[in-house]
Amino acid sequence: MMQRLVALILLAGLGFVAARHPVAAAETSPTNHFHITTGPLLQMPMETSLTVMWMTDRDSTGVVEYGPPGGELKTAFASQHGLIDANQRLHKVELRGLTPGTRYRYRVVAREISKFHPYRVTFGETITSEFQEFRTLDRGRREFSFLVYNDVHDQPAFIPDLLKVAGAAPYDFVVWNGDMVNHVENEGQITALLDQATAHFATTIPLIWGRGNHETRGRLARQLPQYLALPEGRYYYTFDHGPVHFIVLDTGEDKRDTQREYSGLVDFFPYRREQGEWLRRAVQTDAFRRAKFRVVICHMPFANRVAADPASYKEPDTFVGMAHAYEHFGPPLEQAGVDLMIAGHMHRATLVPPDAGRHSYPIIQGGGSRVGDRTIIRVNVSDTALEAVAIGSDGSPVQTCRVPAKQR
Repeated sequence: MMQRLVALILLAGLGFVAARHPVAAAETSPTNHFHITTGPLLQMPMETSLTVMWMTDRDSTGVVEYGPPGGELKTAFASQHGLIDANQRLHKVELRGLTPGTRYRYRVVAREISKFHPYRVTFGETITSEFQEFRTLDRGRREFSFLVYNDVHDQPAFIPDLLKVAGAAPYDFVVWNGDMVNHVENEGQITALLDQATAHFATTIPLIWGRGNHETRGRLARQLPQYLALPEGRYYYTFDHGPVHFIVLDTGEDKRDTQREYSGLVDFFPYRREQGEWLRRAVQTDAFRRAKFRVVICHMPFANRVAADPASYKEPDTFVGMAHAYEHFGPPLEQAGVDLMIAGHMHRATLVPPDAGRHSYPIIQGGGSRVGDRTIIRVNVSDTALEAVAIGSDGSPVQTCRVPAKQR
């Protein structure tokens, strides 16, 4: 109630109440008009929350109006340390208190800030996006599908190409499982990817962007979280949907922290140890224990035996990070029991079967960015089985993995 009161005051103070009729961002052209440049798009779906992200061409403040289709709208905005987000071009608003498995409509309302003085703010144009709809996750669902990309490496144009071969069947969310860029050098690389997501699915189907080793490189790598919705600000977390408990891990860099090319500016070995301690607690939760299926999503397939003996390869340092990830992530996952790992990194679609003494679960690895190696993974979930299929750019299945439900 208090948040709604604050929101109404904010709307009135900014003059948003006058902008009640939806005006699509595209309708604000020509470019001398204040407009939305990226989004709005959905990120990080949960059962009771979801984040809406968008960018504007000028500094502004904004809110999200949302509610059941045809019903009353609520208003949400972002604030930190008592200050409502303002005077910026990048906007992220988390919608909280949602109902699992429920459809909502939403739109964003942005107000340009022309001048920001200490005791007086001058506002410019107000723009409103079109209404779109989304559905929250729901662990009560019995069947669903999701899609996984990996190793796109700064080639956003093949995001829609792979989406076409994934089939027409519905999917509930999309995972970008790392190395979507070569290295994060400028904002344009990020927005080029997000624009493809917006154009083809992310206004209605939420996106989850997991970090690969290439997202850790480049002068803007440390600012990447500003563009992403990350639970508790971390790249590693869990969530539930249908009969599946998901664990998203951040495997970090693939080489030693002391590697010359990192210039002494990475600290992944302590980071993975810290994450491993978190993982030991995560697999003890009721949500993990009660789930019919347990799926790990990570960029580097650290349980793959290729990580077991880095010294046997021509460039052994390439697998040191994987070996270290297995040291800290492998045992707790093996002891707790996992059904499937979905990974990338190796640039070749591969199905790694269970390996006695190392991992009791299969690993499906997506392909790479070269023509002929590109894949999208579709995972179909039912009460009785998980089926993961890596689909090539020609539409043919490259690898298939079926995991039946276990008696726990």
